Amino acid sequence: MTAGLVALFAIGFGYLALVLAFAVRQDTLFFKPKRGLAATPAAAGLAFTDLALVAADGVALHAWWVPGPPEPAATLPGRPFTLLYLHGANTNLGDRVDALRFWHDLGFDVLALDYRGFGRSAGRPSEKGLYLDARAAWDWLAAARGVPAGRIVIAAESLGVSLATHLALAARPAALVLEAGFTCAADVAARRYPWLPVRQVIRLDLANADRLARIRCPKLIVHSVDDATVPVGHARRLVERAAPPRLLLRIRGAHARGCVEGGPRYVDALRRWLEGLTVSTRGA
Repeated sequence: MTAGLVALFAIGFGYLALVLAFAVRQDTLFFKPKRGLAATPAAAGLAFTDLALVAADGVALHAWWVPGPPEPAATLPGRPFTLLYLHGANTNLGDRVDALRFWHDLGFDVLALDYRGFGRSAGRPSEKGLYLDARAAWDWLAAARGVPAGRIVIAAESLGVSLATHLALAARPAALVLEAGFTCAADVAARRYPWLPVRQVIRLDLANADRLARIRCPKLIVHSVDDATVPVGHARRLVERAAPPRLLLRIRGAHARGCVEGGPRYVDALRRWLEGLTVSTRGA
């Protein structure tokens, strides 16, 4: 065997090893759980309650219940609703206290969940498992708080958008606010690893575009034009696929940081959109 053939076989085996590594480790590429909590809502001056939830497969989950402010409802577009907040992949609730303050100040009671493997929640993340976690939070709102589906708004960021769209198909919320979402797992992976045949080996779905075509509730799709993690083109494709009513709001700032970096334009546009919502009797 010539040196050239040896080199060719080595390159081939090396490439196959990369493909195999992606196929085996793809969960860790999308789900990046962070354990320690940097803060609690108290750091932002918010009253809160620690909650212990249990997913349908028995995994113990940690969540926070943050009641809304007492100001008159006329100044608070979120007051008629309760918000289910679903964070992204590289964080946990302790890093998102600013987001909880943001939604609280719009008038919402907020339920915020850490998925399995994140923060104080038990278990290891998987696509199926995270869907069960989001459902457990929804079921708590219905059972413990008595909140009907038509009064629940789901606000989600990045990976959380995939949980929100999956949940909305069955749970039928009043509305969705989706920031920094992507079209599907395969599109993200293909951009990140263009030298690998990711579409042939990926098993993750996270198919937001396909689901949004079947969700009928109002949808506000928020995306930063500066987002280097998930380019704004994903948002354009989501809006193209989404069933009406839907609206695309372009903002500035880093990935999934609208509540901090979106500025007055984001707040004003979000307030106007929320003021146009009505309590739903039909849902998604």
